[in-house]
Amino acid sequence: MLYILLIVVILYFYYMRKFQYFSQRNIKHESPVPIFGNHTKVFFARRTNIETACYLYKKYSDEKYVGYYRGTNPEIIVRDPDLVKYILSENFLVFPNRGVKRDAKIEPLMLNMLSEEGDAWKLLRTNLSPAFSSSRIKSMFPIVVDYAEKFVKIAHNLAIEEKEFDAYIFTARFTIDLIGACGFGIDMNAINNEQSLFIKLRDYMFIKSKWQMILFGVYDLFPQSLINKVSLIKPQVRDIIMEILHSVRSHRQHGDTQQNDFINILLELGEVGKLTGDSLETDDTGKYKQTEIEFDNNRIAAQLFIYFIAGFETSSTTMSYAMHQLAHHPEIQQEVQKEIDTILAKYDGRLCYESVSEMLFLEMVVKESLRLFPPAGLTTRVSPNDCTLPGINGTIKTGTRITIPIHALHMDETYFDNPEEFDPKRFSNESSQPRHKYAYIPFGEGPRKCIGARFGTLNTMVGLAAVLHKYNIKPSQSTRKNIRPNRAAYLIQFIDGGLPLKLTMRE
Repeated sequence: MLYILLIVVILYFYYMRKFQYFSQRNIKHESPVPIFGNHTKVFFARRTNIETACYLYKKYSDEKYVGYYRGTNPEIIVRDPDLVKYILSENFLVFPNRGVKRDAKIEPLMLNMLSEEGDAWKLLRTNLSPAFSSSRIKSMFPIVVDYAEKFVKIAHNLAIEEKEFDAYIFTARFTIDLIGACGFGIDMNAINNEQSLFIKLRDYMFIKSKWQMILFGVYDLFPQSLINKVSLIKPQVRDIIMEILHSVRSHRQHGDTQQNDFINILLELGEVGKLTGDSLETDDTGKYKQTEIEFDNNRIAAQLFIYFIAGFETSSTTMSYAMHQLAHHPEIQQEVQKEIDTILAKYDGRLCYESVSEMLFLEMVVKESLRLFPPAGLTTRVSPNDCTLPGINGTIKTGTRITIPIHALHMDETYFDNPEEFDPKRFSNESSQPRHKYAYIPFGEGPRKCIGARFGTLNTMVGLAAVLHKYNIKPSQSTRKNIRPNRAAYLIQFIDGGLPLKLTMRE
């Protein structure tokens, strides 16, 4: 018994020695406990990482930084928008990486643009940016409108019956088909099939199984352990992505018409086999060094993986959440319907790139929805070298994660009056101009800002405009005004229990 007590005491002091990082740098933090640090509630799924960041942001309201121990690993939560700007933009080369990269031999899907680091990230970003240019988005718009018309047909049946439906699933069927058509050049037919394989792919991607929750928990506490040799991504995800890739490549090799889509860019880069270009580093003369990476099937599949994640789920979450808010604010719904009606009358009732671009109040609705429930509720950065941060005593060690709490910034009354209220007009030009630019960053900011931000926003606007032009959105019997995040979610925020609503015909 004495030996056990002695071991417990030794372990206790061993762990407490690990928890000196923030006290040495004069950073406020909650008292950690052995093994878990401050991560106990996240480990046991009582809070998400985003909820935790929001809680600490609010608790330490007078601080610019807050410390957090994920196990024994220190992380710094940044509360000041000026410092957010400093990290994401002004000193991007000091903090270029997200710190989410894993062993590509174990998880080849992590070779994607979101998780890649350094020169590999830069080459991917440079070569894939043309896929989201204004001209390419405009050229794909007829496809978006075509699927919006199919989307409205499903809405019509729901409105005739005034039947309750889950807005989360409803909008996902629309955005999945959009991503299939604009990204992969295939018809996924999710709009007409609620049991579509691609709806199931969404669950494989974003909802952790009980086994995954254990794996993620262990990885959070011991990231350098043998857990690195275990894939955290469900194998079904890679199987489906590779199946899509092989199918599209086969069709195009057999003479099918080449599409002006995302996967065509990937296939063309794959034929070259390598990406070459400027490094993030310079030589002695100040010129950028040259660098290259292999661009094989694994890299192509990884970009499809992240395109699917960023393309359909963020848009469907935002669209369904906007519908939820409009159902509870009929006066705002009527105002946005009036705008849609007026603008479409100028264009003979047609949704097109020009008509949707004029719907400024609808865009405010989308922005306000992204403020209240940003799918990416936080972003992270790490420095590949020891560095310093303004106002912190001492050096920030290599690999220390810096968290930008996006959702918490969006809910700060310093920047948004009555932040809990749904008020799209806070995004009018007059209201937006005096606000700190880095207090509202639903797509991130700086060189690593989401590459498809404008495309996703327009897709969301088209879907909402198509529905609101013909139907009213109303609460159903099961609707609850206050939502809660799913604590088994992975990669992005996920609404727990869906969003039940109903549609009625407009007079």
